[in-house]
Amino acid sequence: METIMDNSIRKLDIEEINVVSGGMKWTRVNNPDVIDARGGQFTALGLTFTVDLDGHITSITPR
Repeated sequence: METIMDNSIRKLDIEEINVVSGGMKWTRVNNPDVIDARGGQFTALGLTFTVDLDGHITSITPR
C-alpha cells in the first residue's frame, strides 16, 4: 500500500477500499419498511401512498 499521496489516478484494490471505507461492507437487504428514494410518496384522503420508480403504488398506510 502506498504511503505517499500523489495526484495519479488508478483503480484501488480491495484492501485499499477496505481501509478508506473503514471496512464497511454493503449487503443487499430487502426491507419492506424502507422507502425506495427513487420513487416517492404522497398523501391524499388521510392515507399515505408510496410509489416505486415506475409510478406503481407499493403501499398505502394511514397518515
